[in-house]
Amino acid sequence: MNPSNALKIDLTPGQVGLSFLLAFSLAFIWATVYRKTHSGVAYTRSFFLTLLLMAPIVTMVMMAIGSNVALSLGLVGSLSIIRFRTVIKDTKDMVFLFLSISIGLCCGANAWMVAIIGTVATSLIALGMSKIGHAGAGSADYILIFRSNQKEPWNALSPVAQDLIAWKQLRGVSDVGDGSEFEFTYNVRLAAKAAPERVVGEFAKGGAIRQVTMITPENHLEL
Repeated sequence: MNPSNALKIDLTPGQVGLSFLLAFSLAFIWATVYRKTHSGVAYTRSFFLTLLLMAPIVTMVMMAIGSNVALSLGLVGSLSIIRFRTVIKDTKDMVFLFLSISIGLCCGANAWMVAIIGTVATSLIALGMSKIGHAGAGSADYILIFRSNQKEPWNALSPVAQDLIAWKQLRGVSDVGDGSEFEFTYNVRLAAKAAPERVVGEFAKGGAIRQVTMITPENHLEL
């Protein structure tokens, strides 16, 4: 057996270039869908770049392996020493990562039609489900911090102030000073066309809530 045949790849430069271009293009579409449909405050630009680069990398690996058993076994051995310590908190993020890998597999195997149809169909489904699940909600996510002497501060807000928040989730509460006051921290999503400045002003009215602060998560500033 000629050792040089073990590394021979029956691909033309045009096929290689087209596979890489298609993988990157479809990955960009899919990563953009992730950014548009993300609903939490834990969005990171690094995950967006991961989705973008995963498909071309997998495409390169697939084209290099081809039908070579020796190279495939070597790949399994090399991947076994890599330890991934990053925990994916949202199961939906795992789905996005899996499709990015699938795009790379299809492009590397020259199954271009499968990659195109699968990416477009899945993207439309993800966008449709996002619109249905968040109809009427704003797209801005913030961290809301305020102090109040009441254990149920939302009940002390005016109806106008409450309508400015489309979604909220308590992150933490702590005593302040001698325990007569509490500091609340919430993840919030603003209602459509609600400005942060207006939220701060409405929350401060009445005196039950004070020292209102709204923070844009650091990961959002990377966009």
